[in-house]
Amino acid sequence: SAESDVEIEIEKKFAVNDQTSDILKSYGFDVVQKEEFVDWYFDLPAPRWKFCLDDCWFRYREKKVKIMNNWGWRGAWQVKRGRKGTRDTDGMTTYEELQGKAAKELILDMLPEVTANESIELECKSNSKYSTHDIPYLEGGEQLVPFARVETFRTCWKATSTVNEFSGLKVDIDKADSGYMVGEVEALCDGISSQEDVENEKEKIRKFVDMITRESERDNEATTIGKLEFVLMKESPDLYNACVKAGVIHRPK
Repeated sequence: SAESDVEIEIEKKFAVNDQTSDILKSYGFDVVQKEEFVDWYFDLPAPRWKFCLDDCWFRYREKKVKIMNNWGWRGAWQVKRGRKGTRDTDGMTTYEELQGKAAKELILDMLPEVTANESIELECKSNSKYSTHDIPYLEGGEQLVPFARVETFRTCWKATSTVNEFSGLKVDIDKADSGYMVGEVEALCDGISSQEDVENEKEKIRKFVDMITRESERDNEATTIGKLEFVLMKESPDLYNACVKAGVIHRPK
């Protein structure tokens, strides 16, 4: 797909506590948006996981949106693909992100060919864990099965002034349906950004996370895990361990 379809997302997670909002305000940040969404993550059926172990994450994100006077859900396919050798030891990640049509095409291109016998077997294996939900369907991607479903309430923060040293950064405070809370500081670059641009953004993020977390009493040496990692640890330990073994997830210290 064209580089223009690709965004590069650089982010670092941090532990949230009851001081976080005040600290963000003290650095000139304010809430710009609140949103609610559900992420469905897909791969081949266990134990044939393919994509996660390659640091490639397929998901369908359903956002709660207001249409006229009613609330509804609007969904899109997304791909987050790790850039090789870009998972820093301090938990900073760099992912290529694709949405919509570009994401669907990439997913379908990457799927292995499935024989008729295999597809019958897949039908039988479809996950009963989510039988009460409408599982998102991707035409041509019938062999994909959901391995996680995460509901999130997100509060987005940005700097209110453009002269703020950190004005290009966005801070998301997420609370998942599991009760787990996590913060992330992120920057977006376009697909044609130079490595130097990416490194500059990383430095800015690193500095800001250090400032936010230094002010709270939380020990920042521990790597803060993401919502999906939290769910996998609890619900899919086999997949979690396979991801750790593949070097895609770092076990928290």
